[in-house]
Amino acid sequence: MGPLRSATGRSYIEVHVGEKTKLSDLFSELDQEVRRFVVDDSGRPHPGILILVNGVDVRFLSWLETEVGDNDVVTLIPSIHGG
Repeated sequence: MGPLRSATGRSYIEVHVGEKTKLSDLFSELDQEVRRFVVDDSGRPHPGILILVNGVDVRFLSWLETEVGDNDVVTLIPSIHGG
């Protein structure tokens, strides 16, 4: 959304995972141009990225161990701070 869409030139990315996979593994499947805005080199989400699975914040689920499949929607919302 917002800055992430502007940076990547995409409004959404569709990834087929088949059976359930961990969110951390899903992030490793993203192409580099997108992944660099979402996670650092160790695979940890950058500060300020809100991650939702089917509208639920993954911090209230199983964080990066949250399992997702083809029917799930992962939403990435970068927060912008300024003053």
